[in-house]
Amino acid sequence: MEITAGVPRLEPRQPLVADVHAVLVDMMMNHQFAPGARLNIDALARSLGVSPTPLREALARMEAEGLVLKEPRRSYTVAPLIGLEELRKLIDFRLLVEPAAAALAARHASDEQREQLEAFAHTGGAGAQDAAANRLDMIYDATFHDLIASFSDNTWLRDALARLRSHLHMYRLYHHAGQAAATKPEHVAIAQAIAANDPDTAADAMRVHLTTAMRRIDDVFANSRL
Repeated sequence: MEITAGVPRLEPRQPLVADVHAVLVDMMMNHQFAPGARLNIDALARSLGVSPTPLREALARMEAEGLVLKEPRRSYTVAPLIGLEELRKLIDFRLLVEPAAAALAARHASDEQREQLEAFAHTGGAGAQDAAANRLDMIYDATFHDLIASFSDNTWLRDALARLRSHLHMYRLYHHAGQAAATKPEHVAIAQAIAANDPDTAADAMRVHLTTAMRRIDDVFANSRL
């Protein structure tokens, strides 16, 4: 199965790889590329109005993020949705790391960083179902968790979380199920605990957030909407 129809054409200029990457991720998050679909690079490049070079570079980034797969001497295919058991393992790992990150941020963040995090927590969760809103929600979630990891003053911890790319896989589910906005009040609770310099409450709030995220994922699978 090749995907070329319905591809939004970019402006007639040489785009940055990031531009192409953003368009492709938007389409994947909104299920315009079905899991398992084969991506014809030449046809997709023509549809986007770009040369194959930035497209290949964008797809290589998506391969590193686990969103597409590449077989030797063949084109890319869209990665399957991560399974329920793998998602449980992913959340289990995050439960080991992110409550500690929140506690460390509560101890080490500067006053300016605390204000920044709390203000940012209130900005997300648009909840709309269009591509632009979906991407904003994805960026909001990823940025929020990265800010906490950054403010923890532990580069090893931040790098480990960045490599997970978990927000990309989870948002492939959330956007389809209309649950992306549900995380906002949980983010606000975490940010408020960090702003209050309360490590224990920050860790507990992060723990609640992640376990609640797993329950939302369970609901997605139980409702068989994917």
